[in-house]
Amino acid sequence: MKHRKGFTLVELLVVVAIIMALATLIFAGIKRASMKASQTACMNTMRDVTNGLSAFIVDRNMPPVPETRKEGSEQDYVCGDYLNLFPNDYLVAVLEGVEKSFSYDGGELQTRFANPTLNEYASFARTPKKNNGVYDKPQDVQEGQLFDPWERTIMIAINVPPFIEENSAGLKDKWLHTDGLAVYPDSEPREEPFAVWSYGKDGERGTRGASLQKNLLRKSDDVTSW
Repeated sequence: MKHRKGFTLVELLVVVAIIMALATLIFAGIKRASMKASQTACMNTMRDVTNGLSAFIVDRNMPPVPETRKEGSEQDYVCGDYLNLFPNDYLVAVLEGVEKSFSYDGGELQTRFANPTLNEYASFARTPKKNNGVYDKPQDVQEGQLFDPWERTIMIAINVPPFIEENSAGLKDKWLHTDGLAVYPDSEPREEPFAVWSYGKDGERGTRGASLQKNLLRKSDDVTSW
């Protein structure tokens, strides 16, 4: 009887196909695990924000909003939006009890106005990169802002009192308005005192490429507090 030596071409192709299939499954598993880890890290950072905001409101019976929103003459306070028009560094400093002033188009904002005794309601990790913590790089325009794991600022909306009307576009009403930034076809903040969220890895509200009607929160990688 003749003894077989080596593999046939078909056998080699089968082995290669099996190895490729296994590699694909392993890569997909690693990718899912990495995404889950990033979402968990983001949720932990957002939990620090929500705990700080809750403690501040219980202690002072007033949310930590700047002078321009104290009298209820303006709409609900939104900061940290992805266009970086309204940085969240002021709110971070207020919650951490740091005395600091910030220059915005609307003028100077003092943390002592919202937090006169400079009590510490939250503490955030510092990072030299814009990655899941407070960006710590002096002289950089975004220094002091709170970032998610995908190098974007975490977004925060605060419901500004008084709560006289039911729903009047964020002015003296019970409904929390986020300038449409946290509105999905299947979910949005309603009468919450505040909301914290991130657009996830793709950086877009909902699922990238989905139509407006199908751009659902539950099908996206976004992370929200409500």
